[in-house]
Amino acid sequence: MTTTLNFDASDPFVLLESTARLTTTAVYACALLAIKKVLNPVAPVYKYCLISVTNILTTTCQYEALKYVSFPVQTLIKCAEMIHVIVWGTLIMQKKYKGFDYLEAFLVTLGCSVFILFSGRRRC
Repeated sequence: MTTTLNFDASDPFVLLESTARLTTTAVYACALLAIKKVLNPVAPVYKYCLISVTNILTTTCQYEALKYVSFPVQTLIKCAEMIHVIVWGTLIMQKKYKGFDYLEAFLVTLGCSVFILFSGRRRC
């Protein structure tokens, strides 16, 4: 059974996260002002806006989808993130990984699959 997560603005963890983001932004802005370097965009601004909007939309969709998934499944999915990193690293960046890395990714995938497929069944 899955539950819907409700986030309360008075929750100290939510406030801590937004405070951390604000602090990070302020420190970064101060660092940029301190180095006094001109930051000219390489690409047109509309392309940055397009990437920014798609990033916001995917993040919003991700958090909305996670509301309907149980915590153990969320944890397993986060652990399986290395699979995507290895696949994209191999295909796009032409990185070479050790055999142990592939084995580890395979075992995580196998463990996630077994957990998701057989977690709802009861033993007699």
